[in-house]
Amino acid sequence: AEFFVPSRDARLFARAVVPHNARTTQSGEVAVFVLSHGLLDNIESPVFAHLQQALSRLALASVAFDFHGNGNSTGTTSYGNYYDEADDIAHVVRHLRQRGIPGAAKPLRVIGLLGHSKGASSMLLFAFKYTHMCPPLIINLSGRFWLAREITMRWTDENQRQLRETGRFLWRRYGRKPTKSNGGGIEGGEGDAKQLVREYWISLDDMKVRATTDMSVVQALPLHRCFALNISGSRDQIVPDDDVWEYDRLMRLAAPSSDRVVTRIVPGAAHFWNKPRELEALERTLRRWLVDVLPRVGL
Repeated sequence: AEFFVPSRDARLFARAVVPHNARTTQSGEVAVFVLSHGLLDNIESPVFAHLQQALSRLALASVAFDFHGNGNSTGTTSYGNYYDEADDIAHVVRHLRQRGIPGAAKPLRVIGLLGHSKGASSMLLFAFKYTHMCPPLIINLSGRFWLAREITMRWTDENQRQLRETGRFLWRRYGRKPTKSNGGGIEGGEGDAKQLVREYWISLDDMKVRATTDMSVVQALPLHRCFALNISGSRDQIVPDDDVWEYDRLMRLAAPSSDRVVTRIVPGAAHFWNKPRELEALERTLRRWLVDVLPRVGL
């Protein structure tokens, strides 16, 4: 099912995959994972298509969605808007709790969050800001910890010149115009009025907001009732592996027992998880962890 979730100033495009044998809670609610993507990505990327099918093979329903300003969602995005994206996750979780999935016969319970890259950092900030809404399972896939640390050579000399002289620069154009398959004809879609070709501007203010976003708040996550899995690839050239180990260290300080936090480095995997062998290894890692923790959360 494809549908839109209203948020504060955008409509968030979402896709649900519900297996016929979906696991249910003791009270009969369908157990659902919410998936969130990375910087300028969307739910059409290979990793999200694979993750939704991987969860389905474990009899778990999932909803992947595009953050505002990305993919088929409306609105605009910015470089440092991690807390705004945390708010998007809150809108999706509330919507699923209150309205469910179009056409679904049973009520839902969000039992897990999985975020990739920027979406992982935003997901962790959601779990911090909305502690009362945080589900029992949290999966951080290639999330960055030190947001003040930029990727080497991300900005060109011309980008940096414009930033000094004008305070901003156009980094890239992204997206595509709507078609029936990416926006027209979907429940809540806006047809040809929706323009998906966008410009992504980077400003000094955006960079300051990003650099001052403190991910050490993961020490305040409700790990007394949650389980966390951190995953990184050994060949990730976007997010260094010391980021995932810092998440591991701080989460373990907050957790009442060491078994509530698991960190895995997948050999040979890069940041974007877009090769078949990387996706297969990722699924094996998820499966091993989920088989262990699902019974501990009543599934």
